[in-house]
Amino acid sequence: MAEYYNMILDEEELHWFFNHIIQKPLEYETYMIMLACRGKKLTDEEREYTKVGARGEMMREELIRCKGGLKQDWNFDIYRQAFYTYNCDKRSLLTPAGVPYPEHAMVVYSVVNPTNEIDCIEDTFEHYNKERKNLTAAILRGSKPGIQDHLVKMPKVFEHMKSCHASHTSRRIWLDFDMDIKKECRTSEVFEEAYTALHRAGEKLFGLGNFAIVKTSGGYHTLVRKECLTFNPNNFLKVVYEEADKPNLSDYVDEFVANDSSHKSKDGNNIIKRSALIPTPGCRQYDSYPVVVNKEDFE
Repeated sequence: MAEYYNMILDEEELHWFFNHIIQKPLEYETYMIMLACRGKKLTDEEREYTKVGARGEMMREELIRCKGGLKQDWNFDIYRQAFYTYNCDKRSLLTPAGVPYPEHAMVVYSVVNPTNEIDCIEDTFEHYNKERKNLTAAILRGSKPGIQDHLVKMPKVFEHMKSCHASHTSRRIWLDFDMDIKKECRTSEVFEEAYTALHRAGEKLFGLGNFAIVKTSGGYHTLVRKECLTFNPNNFLKVVYEEADKPNLSDYVDEFVANDSSHKSKDGNNIIKRSALIPTPGCRQYDSYPVVVNKEDFE
């Protein structure tokens, strides 16, 4: 009898996320979601059995776009069906060792800002032309190893295109602040203290309904409407610590960064750490699922 992965654990939570966070994409935009297996959640024995590396694997990308051409149909049914593709037969998604991925190490990620597909295509063409020129140069040199190397690389052009979707943002609707709490400090008391500080700082700087706090297994993602960020995002990080009931909140935090930002820090360096890729509310993150904990702010 077939066994299936179960990646949507609370559809109502996913529906709320769609209604309040995900805006209708334009004709040339898509939303990317990604199924991943995190190696850090596997034991040494499990890594040996599955052959999943310590950093894990990004397994399957799905792109979500409006349907209906110029009519631009957009609703939750269109959005959620992409997530349900991950509830597949376990035999259709296997590790390098040819065995199913352990569900307790799997997570469904979402990019909260839409991707510009035209930019992705242009990037892919540029990548292809570069590889084509390198192949031509290898042929002119008579380099058999070089020819073989580029013949292997050229068919991987579409894999390059997949990697573009997280980096070619079309509209920055949300800025993501990622607070990762130290593993040894992940108690209910620390989570509550961190949430209180995040909420106070968010209300003070942005106003209720302009930020969503997503509780994950390792901390919080705070999504802030980009239009509300009229100052350096680093100021939010500072105010969060100032609003904490205890002055040592930072001692519990492993990392607290702004993701997917076009702002510059005072020394001129870009503070971007990575794209706004977050564990999806309502969908599997290991043995549980992320939840937006300040829904009442949007009422």
